[in-house]
Amino acid sequence: MTSSSYGSTRLEAAGFVVHPARRAAAEAARAIGGWLEERGVRTPTIAGDDAEDEEAAREFARGLDLVLSVGGDGTFLRAARVASVSGIPVLGVKVGRMGFLTEVEPDQATAVLERMLDGSARIEERLAVVAEGSSFEPQWALNEVIVEKSARHRLIRLAVFVDDAYVTTFSADGVISATPTGSTAYSFSAGGPIVSPSVPCIVVTPIAAHMVFDRSLVLAPDQRVRLEVLGEEPGLLSADGRHSLELPVGSTVQIERAPTPARFVRREDAPSFHDLVRD
Repeated sequence: MTSSSYGSTRLEAAGFVVHPARRAAAEAARAIGGWLEERGVRTPTIAGDDAEDEEAAREFARGLDLVLSVGGDGTFLRAARVASVSGIPVLGVKVGRMGFLTEVEPDQATAVLERMLDGSARIEERLAVVAEGSSFEPQWALNEVIVEKSARHRLIRLAVFVDDAYVTTFSADGVISATPTGSTAYSFSAGGPIVSPSVPCIVVTPIAAHMVFDRSLVLAPDQRVRLEVLGEEPGLLSADGRHSLELPVGSTVQIERAPTPARFVRREDAPSFHDLVRD
């Protein structure tokens, strides 16, 4: 889903999530942060790697009105998770290769932030998902949740249920549950469809399935996916590429629409989704 809105947005504190290894990202964050501080906005900063820690992300997000990602799409995914804690918008400042998620070049950021300050910024909402299980804390994801094999030369067997109805069992390298935003990421590489962000859905795509049926399932946004680890091989769970969590045989993972969407700050002349796909 996508929906755009304009409205008054208080901007007293803007937190920066910065790529830890790119000097250009640190320099851009300092310049943008200085511009905001001149206008009375607090600008705490956290490194992208540190933002992966659940407790650190919650503490950092407290009291923020905006999160700025300075780096590439990986940094943006970490920043979006931080922003999701408080339901605040995130703005992606692109430093490095072109990405689907980062919105502006460093020299364009202040023009967008001016619109945040005067309450006229365009905010776009995107569907996100959350994965839950008995052995781990809920895992929020903007792109995808992956359940995959833990041993390189083995396969994992995953039973797939949709709203408690059994669908199939994949014998594969893994299964991806992707959002429309994530349809152009790992799901696309695994043969899944390209989905416009304006189409609310969850896409379930097997990774290198060793069976005749190896197609994606496109589900309604309010349907629930349940994956059960069968057989003898345990699995791993990862949300948006974060640290993998172990899934013993018999584990169950439920993936469904997150209670609140991700919120992107968009510039007025932002390229369309299909422009990005073409480029």
